[in-house]
Amino acid sequence: MPTTPVISLLLPTRGRVEPLRRLFDSIGETADRPDSLEVVLFLDSDDTASQSFDYPELSLKRIVGQRATMGTMVQACYEAAAGEYIMLMNDDVICRTRGWDVRILEVFDRLADPIGMVWCNDLYRGPAMPNFPILSRSTCEIMGGVCPQDYHRDYVDTHLYDVFRKLERLGHRRWFYLPDVVIEHCHVEAGKAAFDATYHKPRMVGDELAYIAWDENRQIVAETMARAIEDATWSAS
Repeated sequence: MPTTPVISLLLPTRGRVEPLRRLFDSIGETADRPDSLEVVLFLDSDDTASQSFDYPELSLKRIVGQRATMGTMVQACYEAAAGEYIMLMNDDVICRTRGWDVRILEVFDRLADPIGMVWCNDLYRGPAMPNFPILSRSTCEIMGGVCPQDYHRDYVDTHLYDVFRKLERLGHRRWFYLPDVVIEHCHVEAGKAAFDATYHKPRMVGDELAYIAWDENRQIVAETMARAIEDATWSAS
């Protein structure tokens, strides 16, 4: 495998060993360059079944810790990731389109700089929301990470989407939706999974308030991105 992966998939998971194996099988079956991927798992310290999960065909990193907010777990995965591109992932997903990894990288390759966000068709929310966004590491560095740690369960994708919509209003459309690249979200609300404890959302109001509180920060981030795009001499550190 390459010394440095190209795409790091950030994946907090709990109690879903079989869906996790289904996801990994689909990655191996559809990725054109599986050896350029790494999956960074956040595993709860009391979830011994998930801790024992292994998949030798893919590069895995494991973080074991106390159950935390989604924002905290995603950030921990990001800090452990080595890829040039960062992809948020769930365990209730099936990769359907062969070569999805290359198709994503082709979008970034067409940009004059690394700032951008790509997402694929999840057959659930589609173009309405980036359920599994892919960002360059340079973009994450400008944002100070992937997302605030305040978000307990929801609004991570909404937060990222709003950053890029604000950037679009500043004259730079840098979000890209790939309708013919399918990464299916087998969510309970889509009728594709049975309800379990992981789908329970006890802190939605708190997440909504956090989203509102971070609005000014998202505007500052968008303005920083715009300046970086407009600076022809800019390059990622």
